[in-house]
Amino acid sequence: MHSLTRRDFMRIGTGSVAAGAAVKFTLLEPAALWGAGRAVAASDRVRFASIGTGTRGCELLQATLAVPGIECVAVCDLYDSRHEAAQEAVQKQVPATRSYKEILDRKDVDAVIVAVPDHQHRRIVVDACAAGKDVYCEKPMSHTVETASPWWMRCIKQIASCRWAASA
Repeated sequence: MHSLTRRDFMRIGTGSVAAGAAVKFTLLEPAALWGAGRAVAASDRVRFASIGTGTRGCELLQATLAVPGIECVAVCDLYDSRHEAAQEAVQKQVPATRSYKEILDRKDVDAVIVAVPDHQHRRIVVDACAAGKDVYCEKPMSHTVETASPWWMRCIKQIASCRWAASA
């Protein structure tokens, strides 16, 4: 039987630590945020507004703070207390409104985050695409194929970037 020497133990331990560090650095660090320290030109900045600033909307707003090159310029929700929560999430004072159509009419808004209750997704996304805004909206976009097809075709016709994310 082969006994483990101190030298073998140190070699195995050092190799394990190095392998663990390499895995953490290459697999667990989000590569998209590695450029966070770099400056982004003003012409490359994406100015967005959040429509819906409840719990999930504020989580998304907080997540945007770590992404370089984007700036929240307005928020929208029906409740005043959520306006305050959104401003705390983005850590600055931004204009707040109760009407999402006011957000869509703004020329300084390039994109919108739609974080409203599920049954309101379709109408707001269609209106945002019609206004020429890029859209981030999490599932579900609709509850039936019959309601999904018309809004999707309308988004395509408007040549807007309709993006959604499937949350696990």
